[in-house]
Amino acid sequence: MANPLKGEVGFKAGSGDFVLVYDFNALCTLEEDLGVGVEEIGEKLNSVSSLRTVFRAGLEAKHGRMTDIEAGNLIHQVGLTKAGDLVVKALKAAFPEASTGGKGKAKAGATGGTGPKP
Repeated sequence: MANPLKGEVGFKAGSGDFVLVYDFNALCTLEEDLGVGVEEIGEKLNSVSSLRTVFRAGLEAKHGRMTDIEAGNLIHQVGLTKAGDLVVKALKAAFPEASTGGKGKAKAGATGGTGPKP
């Protein structure tokens, strides 16, 4: 089950439950696989092969190593548009301060996303 406080986004595909999360390792994988910095990942989402790569990396923290073919099969099951929406939602959850313009509503000491804890 997905924990939104940890930047996780859950979805169903076929008879399974899946979780996307862009933790530190997923972000490192994306930088390496896409050849861009973290701040440029969103610009790559207009390519279906890049979307598949981003989708795969987001699944690996909760579901272990996955091939591009396996990730592509999941995208096929949920649909391309929904897969893109899930990726965007999970990326925004990984950077809660950035998605709220630095005006997060978290109370002092509360943590969200996948970043370092205070």
